[in-house]
Amino acid sequence: MPFTVTITTFNFLIVTISSDSSPKILIDNDAGGDDAMAIFLALLYEKHFNGPKLVGLTTGNGNTNEDNVCINNQRILKVAKRQDVPIYRGSKTSLVITPDAGYYYGKDGLGDSGEVLTDLVPAKEQGAISALIELSKTYEGQLTVITLGTLTNVAMAIKIDPNFLNRLEHLYVGAGHIHSEDISDAEFNAQMDVEAYHVVAQHATPDKVTIFPFSQTMRYLNFSKTWREEVLGAINTDIIKAQNIYEKVSLKRSDRWQALDPATVALAIKPDLVDEYKYSKNDIILCGEKRGINTNTFVEKEKANVRIAYSVKTEVYRQFLLDVFALE
Repeated sequence: MPFTVTITTFNFLIVTISSDSSPKILIDNDAGGDDAMAIFLALLYEKHFNGPKLVGLTTGNGNTNEDNVCINNQRILKVAKRQDVPIYRGSKTSLVITPDAGYYYGKDGLGDSGEVLTDLVPAKEQGAISALIELSKTYEGQLTVITLGTLTNVAMAIKIDPNFLNRLEHLYVGAGHIHSEDISDAEFNAQMDVEAYHVVAQHATPDKVTIFPFSQTMRYLNFSKTWREEVLGAINTDIIKAQNIYEKVSLKRSDRWQALDPATVALAIKPDLVDEYKYSKNDIILCGEKRGINTNTFVEKEKANVRIAYSVKTEVYRQFLLDVFALE
């Protein structure tokens, strides 16, 4: 099933090359409760563990509409006291078909608390796609992009600038499933923009793209709701108090806690949490009843297009969350 992508010409700012050679990350997100935890994690790891510098957030439609996503990013940065991090607004719809996302984290994406924060810093005038391309030039070889939602913004950056992926240090994608008898449905982030996932898979190489599928979160990072609420959730910091509010709606839905987004960020900033990588020919079905279902064949690296973060050190990751979130 062919599809057409309309590409708009952007007027880019003059690109300056950074003299700071330290690692940088950018998080592309749809600002549900799990995205909030992922952003908090990145900021705390940067502050207390000399982690990569977060140089931007880019927004897209997903857990809630993009207008809410932008506001939610502002709220998250205000709670974290990091309003210096720029927000670049991105895609409001998918490339071809925009599915109904539902309200897993509430209608506003962050628990429907009615929280009102003042003095929020506005998003930048520059859009997400041009910012992705520009920052990949400014921080060539240093920038890791981490996607926690739909792949629309990254797919458009690739289409506009075919060298985009080559300039990145790496692209981490939290999306998709490795399908089995137990997992037969399409994964949310992949299904939100099937064509965008396909674009990324077409251009991916295992040296540049790592996928952490939600199926592997469910397999290796499947914690109890009790642990989430009474251990992690009992940490007495402003960030965890906010996080508990943001997940208030979602935590009522299951007795398990399986959070893809913070895990994806954790694997990107602390790769030794991964127990095993595998190489794969990975893509997504575009048509028919199986639209949105991932295809995955494990192969040797030379035949692969992506690297899969296949298994994670469960208890090491659990302790990692406790260590990072214990700090303000």
